[in-house]
Parts: sequence; C-alpha cells; structure tokens
Amino acid sequence: MPLPADMFELGPVIFVLFAPLVYALVRARNTTRADFIFNSGRTGTLATVAGIVCGNIGAGTFVALLLFSDASPILGVSLAGAYALGLVICAVIAPVVHRQSSQYGVHGLVDLIVAAHGVRHPLAIWIPIAFVFLLRTAVQLLALATILATIMPVSNLVALVLASALTGIYTAIGGYRVATETDIFQAIVILVGIGLLTVTNAGDVPHIDNVFDLGPYKLPLLFGIWLFIPVSAVLAVDNWQRMATARAPAVARRAFLLAAPLCLFCYLGIVWLGLKGHADEEVLAVLRATMPAQWTWLADVMLIAVLMSTMDTFVMPLVTSLERTRYTLRQLQLIVLVLFAVLAVAAYTMGPLLNSIIAAFSSLVVFLPAVLAALIWRRLSAAAAIISLNLGVAVSLILVGVDLNYAAFAGFAAALITYGVTWALALRGEGHSRHRGQLLRNSR
Repeated sequence: MPLPADMFELGPVIFVLFAPLVYALVRARNTTRADFIFNSGRTGTLATVAGIVCGNIGAGTFVALLLFSDASPILGVSLAGAYALGLVICAVIAPVVHRQSSQYGVHGLVDLIVAAHGVRHPLAIWIPIAFVFLLRTAVQLLALATILATIMPVSNLVALVLASALTGIYTAIGGYRVATETDIFQAIVILVGIGLLTVTNAGDVPHIDNVFDLGPYKLPLLFGIWLFIPVSAVLAVDNWQRMATARAPAVARRAFLLAAPLCLFCYLGIVWLGLKGHADEEVLAVLRATMPAQWTWLADVMLIAVLMSTMDTFVMPLVTSLERTRYTLRQLQLIVLVLFAVLAVAAYTMGPLLNSIIAAFSSLVVFLPAVLAALIWRRLSAAAAIISLNLGVAVSLILVGVDLNYAAFAGFAAALITYGVTWALALRGEGHSRHRGQLLRNSR
C-alpha cells in the first residue's frame, strides 16, 4: 500500500532537520578546542561562501523584504541592494580585519574591541553585542518552531523545544567547524529553493502605481536603509568571524565577492514575491503558495535550512570570546546548550516579529564607533567602548517602540557622541596624570 503524499514530503523535512546532527556526531570524534571555537582558522573559499549565504539570508530577511516590498517598492529594492552592498564592503575590508585580528591574536568582533581598548571586564562588551545577536537568533528559533508546529502534530511549545534541541545539540557537539561545513549543504538547498521560486514566479508582472511611494513609512527610514544596513553586514558577528578566521585574507575577500551576487539574486527574488502582495500571510504560506505544486515540500526544507544555518553561525561567534579562558571543550559545549535554552525562553516571550527584527538591525550600527576605533586608532579608552555600546543599544531598542523610522539614527548618534566625549575625557585625564607625575619627579 503506497504511503500518502504528505509522508513522502515529510521525508526531506526530517532529513534536513537531522542531517546536521548526524554529521556533527561523525565529526565530533576528532574535534579539538580550536576547531570548536574558530575552525582552527582554516575555513576555505567554498565553506566561507556557503556560510555567507546562510548567515545573510534568515527569517528576518524574508519577513523584512516581503513586508517592506509590499508596502513600498522603493524600500524593498533598497533593502535588497543595501544588504548586498554590505557584503561588498566586507570584501573590501576583509584583509584589514584579518590582519588586525591576527595582530591582537583574536578571532571575533567582541574580542577585537576588548583587546584593542584594553577592557578588563569583557562581559561589559559581550553583553550588549550578545543581546543584539541573541535577539536575532531568537527570531530564527521562533520561526523554525512555527514551521515545525505547522508540519508536525505537536503544540507550539513542543515545537519550540524541539527546534531549540535539534539546533542546539548539533551546534554544541560540532561547534564552529560543523557550523561552517554543514553550511555547504544548507546553502545549496537555499539557492535551489529560491532559484525555483524565482523562475516559477518570473512572469505575471505586479502592478505598481508609484515605485517611489514610501507607504506608511517616512523618508528617514529610506536614508537609514542605505546608511546603516550595509554597515550592519560588516558589524555582524558571523560575517566578522568569517573575515577573521578564513584560511587567508584573499580567501575572505574572494568569498564575499562571490557571495554578494548570489545573495542579491536571492534578495531580489524575495522582493519580487513581496511586490505581488503577500503582507497578510506568513512567510511559509507565501513560499508554499508560490512554489510549483509538486515542489511545495521544498518551501519547508528551504526555510528549515535557512533558519538552522543562521542560528549556529550567530551563536558560535559569541562563544569565541571564551577562547582565552580555561574552559574545557566539554564546558564550552555545555555553554552552547545553555545559550540555546535561553534563546528558547526568549523566543517564547517574544513580541511582534517585525519589531524584533528592526530592533536587532537598528542596534547593530551602535557598534560602529568602537569597531572603527579598534581598527584605526591607537590611543583608546575602555570606558568609551563600554558606555557607547551599552547606551547605544538601549537607545535604539527604546526608539523602535516609539518611532522605528528614527531608531537607527538615534542609537548611532548616542553611541558616537558618548564614545567621543568619554574618549576625550579619558585622554584629558591621562594628560593630567602625566603632568602631575612630571611635577612630582621634578620636585624630587
């Protein structure tokens, strides 16, 4: 007796869910602590390209592009272009990031800020940055749970626990090495899925009355997209770690240049769906409705690959900060599991999805003053980095609830001004200390 059609469709879903776990179990036999934390700095071009595709196409990408494109064509296209531009900027600065990271002996964004500024308490830097990226990861986890609840006979809570457990366990077993290696398979699934969607929906041009209509949004949001979204790609902990841990600077640059057009193709494919008007539907429903009838299962498989690959490459760069600690491999694996448990709780209590996505992206730009200073300047202030990061994140999150059109501007302005003032005061204090010391030496 033949199995029902939906049983055949469930097979690929189960495979894409459990394949990373099986792969991690196989690779775990010879995983070292360095492999777990940063893949021992040997990630090649193919794995880096795949990681860029997986890390820069997530639930937030689908939701934001679909909703903004439906509300305003110019916002949707601008968002797609700004995302891709950010990857090109990553390619340009990749050798600098790789060189600076090697100079300080670090492999992550948090660690570079800490080392360059001489911060004595790394948690003061780690907490605001981790908060932003754990918020983004919680969005992915919630989306994955929603998919599992849709295709499996389980409650939303059970689906959330299952999603957290599946992704958290394979990430904890294999760490950054398995996260980068499984990205190759997951990126192929994503590119094939979006490619099929794009070809299927290439006809039937949507009716657009005014390309430049901003819909319910304001002009500052459009400016903010082009000013801050490209920067957000550079300041993403996963992209930063790819630049810092690639086998060589040229590998990092080449990978981002190759990945940028691939991601732009995917972004524009999603924008095209948004222009046809799907604002009132869930992302999974949109993809299923626009996929060829015999390939609807690929929508589920593609989104699962998108979400799982994004989560592992968001969480592992946050663990890189523990490289210089005495934690054993087993302890690091336990920390990863705890982070996923925290994510499950955060996802369970999460508010409106779009606001959470905007909050996460708006908060990224507040990292810019501290990161630029770490790359360019020599006389730095630990207090400036700590205060600007924490205040900037707080301001941007508050403004998302007040007026999201200005959230990124306000957060960045708060971080920049705070960094500049605190840095100037710190340098003045150092000057006064040196002057008093000179007077004491002269008096003797």
